[in-house]
Amino acid sequence: MSFISRFTMRWFILPLLMLISVTVSAQQPWREGEMQVRVYPVNAEDYAIIRQLGLNADECDGFLRCYLTPSELAAVNAFGIPAETEIPDLNQWSASFGPRGVPSGYYTVAELNEIADSLALNFPDICTLHELGMATGFNVLKALKISDNSATDENEAEVLFDGGIHGDEVGGPENMIRFARDLCLGYGTDEQITSLVNNREIWVYYCVNPYGRENMTRYNANGVDINRDGGYMWNAEGNSPSAFSQPETKVYRNLLCSNQFVIHCSYHSGTEFISYPWSYRASPTPDNEIHDFLASEYAAHSGYTNIPYEQGYTGMYAINGSTKDFGYGALGVISWSVEISVSKQPAASQIVPYYLKNRESMLTMTDYAGWGLEGVITDALTGEPLPATLYIEDYFPFASDPEVGDYHKFLLPGYYNLRVEANGYATRTFSQVMIPETGSAILNVSMTPSTAQFARRMITCQIPNNNFNDEGNTPAATGSPDNVRYSLGRMGYAVLDMGTPVVDGEGNDIIVYENDATPEGYFLYAGQTMDGPWELLGNATGNHEFDLLASGLPDARYIKIKDDGDGQSQVADAGFDLDAVEGIIRIPPADSTGFIEGYVMSVELGEAVAGATVSCGQRTTMSDEYGFFILEADTGRVEICASYPFAFMYGCDSVTVTPSDTLTNNIEVRIMEATLMEPAAQGQYFIYPVPAGDYFIIAATTAGSREILNYKLYSSTGIKVSSGRLINQETTVVTKNLPKGIYLLNISNGIKSWPAKVLLR
Repeated sequence: MSFISRFTMRWFILPLLMLISVTVSAQQPWREGEMQVRVYPVNAEDYAIIRQLGLNADECDGFLRCYLTPSELAAVNAFGIPAETEIPDLNQWSASFGPRGVPSGYYTVAELNEIADSLALNFPDICTLHELGMATGFNVLKALKISDNSATDENEAEVLFDGGIHGDEVGGPENMIRFARDLCLGYGTDEQITSLVNNREIWVYYCVNPYGRENMTRYNANGVDINRDGGYMWNAEGNSPSAFSQPETKVYRNLLCSNQFVIHCSYHSGTEFISYPWSYRASPTPDNEIHDFLASEYAAHSGYTNIPYEQGYTGMYAINGSTKDFGYGALGVISWSVEISVSKQPAASQIVPYYLKNRESMLTMTDYAGWGLEGVITDALTGEPLPATLYIEDYFPFASDPEVGDYHKFLLPGYYNLRVEANGYATRTFSQVMIPETGSAILNVSMTPSTAQFARRMITCQIPNNNFNDEGNTPAATGSPDNVRYSLGRMGYAVLDMGTPVVDGEGNDIIVYENDATPEGYFLYAGQTMDGPWELLGNATGNHEFDLLASGLPDARYIKIKDDGDGQSQVADAGFDLDAVEGIIRIPPADSTGFIEGYVMSVELGEAVAGATVSCGQRTTMSDEYGFFILEADTGRVEICASYPFAFMYGCDSVTVTPSDTLTNNIEVRIMEATLMEPAAQGQYFIYPVPAGDYFIIAATTAGSREILNYKLYSSTGIKVSSGRLINQETTVVTKNLPKGIYLLNISNGIKSWPAKVLLR
């Protein structure tokens, strides 16, 4: 059959297929008459036709395993694409497994839950059972969190393992529950496991699709393939009526969004392959080098002879709406799927061997989750943790934990530039952060209050029928305006998480920024959840401000923006070109205070001073580990001082503070030539030179000090090394025979004493 005749036939067959019902009755887990079929595409045209037909398929070794109704199989045959039926009636095949639903030797859903309950009961300190939500078929979705303080969210890298998203691929849940059991039983006896449990937060989501497992089907109870229902570049595949339409995918999304996973491994069966993003397009991800390295490490530590790994689109079958594309595209997680066996239901005798092939690789990924870059994001004034978005080079952005403030990102060794953005705070940037060969670099970040609020992350997006002429750069829509665009696609849309709700106030509340020389049209909606309901704020062209009042909502955390349909679809920059969405934070009336921020810098040492006391009037703070400080101050001309008593450093500046503004001013401190003591008796004393060498002098600042006082000099360990009386205006203390270091000086009149520190060098 010629290409022209195939092309012409497609336009007769496709409308017909669109009329075919894809619903599944309550009595059968597969569609009416559905078959498992091997399809053998000969060339790229065949693959394109199969995708155009919307067929549900998985790539195997040399063929596509498709799930077809009789009419769909007829369409494949009409195009002359070779095919052979493996299972002629999937509903009859599923029924053959009886009430257990799974082959003999495999755990049922109830048995998986019993093991999970037992682990949580018997290992309560390191294993916590989480009920995530309700699935179709009235099944409760559950996951285990395994860590040394499993009930507490700690500053530790998180990793997620899941299995069973396709219920007829029975090996994944078996691997998951065995891995959880090994972690619990090995804690305290196995050195590697103990270390990982102590330093990681390991999530095991052991059965993503319980209905599918109970009924031996890839679908959930609504007949939807959950691994086509994800919201990142959703495209109506696998019977999915809309993005995140199913309870299972909503739970999956919420688990990923509410944690900060570094690595996410999802387990499937049907071939042996490690498949990483993108699944929906051929161009590599910005994180492709990281995905490729970690996949190579997974393969190297596995028990497979030569398990291949590649981008899903090019190495397997192209799909939209996959969980791994959502995990990476929306959240920046290094997310992939691992196909563990050629057979979807290998003999029960192979359950443990397949688990052992993957066990060491799972431990290796858990270890790698803590490598690269880590730190804590905090409010510079209060020290409280912050939810922030982090941008490293051109990698996809990721988030810090809103409760603990910690962040973790696997990076290969080298130097990287970092940008940190948080709602209500000024952006901070760091240049040339060095990542070591092993382990991690630590970079804690203090954020200064500001009035910025921009979209934090992409939740859902669709470019109808894809558009590979455009780069699909979804991160460009997040963060502050930077003249980098994400094109929605003709009739495309995106749902953005603003991080914190935009509050309705006086006047306009939201600003949309376009990045294009030719303004284009769009509709803007607001909602309080990721799924709406969506209230229309209006339509506009180009940059525009919107009033939340139009929605009737008091606040909205989520924004949906949809292209108005003008222009072409399969061209670069198709649809509205979105640069940023800003929530307007209204500045309160100016008050009598502002802020001063900066670094405490040592003149002599030429470096920042951590732990210095910074004061302005009655207000004080400490510089952090990088020497950074922020301090509230009265407005007008004020004096701000910094001191570091352990090295006798001191410095002051006179600055002007503007109401409600933040002034940047670094403070230089110098090693003091003299140390002034607190008032003693009728006068006051100071010590010089500081630091001291062979001697130091205690001198009165006024001539009126005539009281006879005693002095004692102690080492830092509390041993007295010298003593004497202060009778004259000036007394010399000889120190040339004393070791270098910090000493404690105490002057006393027998009733009251006055301390000071002396540095000998």
